[in-house]
Amino acid sequence: MNYSLLLSLVFYVCGCFYVVFGLHTIAANVKSNVNRLFVILTSSMAIWSFAYSISTSAPTAEASAFWQCFSVFGWGVFYSILLHFVLILTRFESRLPKRIMFALIYVPALINVILFAPFGFLGERQYRMVQTDLGWLNIHSVDMWGIWYITYYTVFSVASIALLIRWWMHIESDTSLKRQVKHFVLSVLFSFLLGIATETLPDIIGKNHYPRLVIIVMIFPVTTLFLTSKKNDLILERKTEASLFPESEQPHDMDRSRLFQTATAIYTLGSVISFAIGYFGMGKPLNGELLLAGFLLLTGLTAKLIPSLTKSRSTQNTLFLVINMVGMVFFMISNADTGAVTAWATYIIFLLFTVILDSEIHAGIFVVFVIILQIVYSMIYPEIAVTVDKSEYATRIFIVVLSAIAVRRLTTEYASRIKAYKKYAREQEVLEQISSSFISVDKENIR
Repeated sequence: MNYSLLLSLVFYVCGCFYVVFGLHTIAANVKSNVNRLFVILTSSMAIWSFAYSISTSAPTAEASAFWQCFSVFGWGVFYSILLHFVLILTRFESRLPKRIMFALIYVPALINVILFAPFGFLGERQYRMVQTDLGWLNIHSVDMWGIWYITYYTVFSVASIALLIRWWMHIESDTSLKRQVKHFVLSVLFSFLLGIATETLPDIIGKNHYPRLVIIVMIFPVTTLFLTSKKNDLILERKTEASLFPESEQPHDMDRSRLFQTATAIYTLGSVISFAIGYFGMGKPLNGELLLAGFLLLTGLTAKLIPSLTKSRSTQNTLFLVINMVGMVFFMISNADTGAVTAWATYIIFLLFTVILDSEIHAGIFVVFVIILQIVYSMIYPEIAVTVDKSEYATRIFIVVLSAIAVRRLTTEYASRIKAYKKYAREQEVLEQISSSFISVDKENIR
């Protein structure tokens, strides 16, 4: 039985988990250095997982080797980012200057990229791919470059684990934090030992006939750290609330900022889920699905930047409108062969966002645009025979789920807006009372 597709989906699901962890963390506080580094860490793990996912069930050995090379942007830099993250998490103070410390941490990662990346110094020469029931496997024997990488990740992993154990020993006894950190340290140690047992040793003795599953096992320490952080604010550092709203940060402005963060999260989730449905489910060409997923990801990142580009609410609405109009056109074009029988419904997600945008004009423009788009398609493709299969139903479920997420998030934001306005009104009332007291001061009652 061929399990390559199943294993690819497992890798892909793990990558999705890493994406979700990263999005949730950065949404908690985008300005926190710890949060940002954790997002970079999970991003490298997501790249690692996604590349392995495509490589495992690739159509040819050459394609599989290419994606194995591409995965170096995950495993080739992960251990450097991990050590940097642990240094910050444990608040370790190094006596070395920061520049030297950064060089010691990231120069080995740069060497890995130069050596193993596609079109790098070694590139695909490090891979001898053979087809098995579990997908494509690399049976290339360990050489000096393989010894270099084994040394790299061993040294960096041992240093990270040592720092974590040192941190755990200094935490106050009989606290929930100490127990949870112990679980995190044990999960990291377990992943490291399992990696040595299933990958390093088989590579050294020439018995590397099994898939590399370390990136799957790493879901446990990441999940443990994530859950621990939710209870003890290790990485999910929340923004501190100001006692009074500055003029530039009225409640409505903060709602809009969170709206764009929500849009970014939905577009990002859309990119990874659409690729899974299109490539693994429908068997569509890889390049087309990568283009669609990349476009959705770029759209989400662009939406995230809108509040930084302009403070004008009208301009923000217009930019967001243009982004969604372009997205709608792209969806229609990429599904032209089926008349966008399902993809056309994605317009509802933008209309849900107009609840917070509070712009009937922009909502009306988008509705008219979608109607015109449908009329144009009815003229170009008056009749199309389509087959509605399981993948098409999965796409519909995907749109429904994203819409439900949008509704949930927008409901939360709307309730948050009401709460913020009430708080703002109370603070304005206090300021008014203070001002009235000063105004009523005279020579007789000043004492």
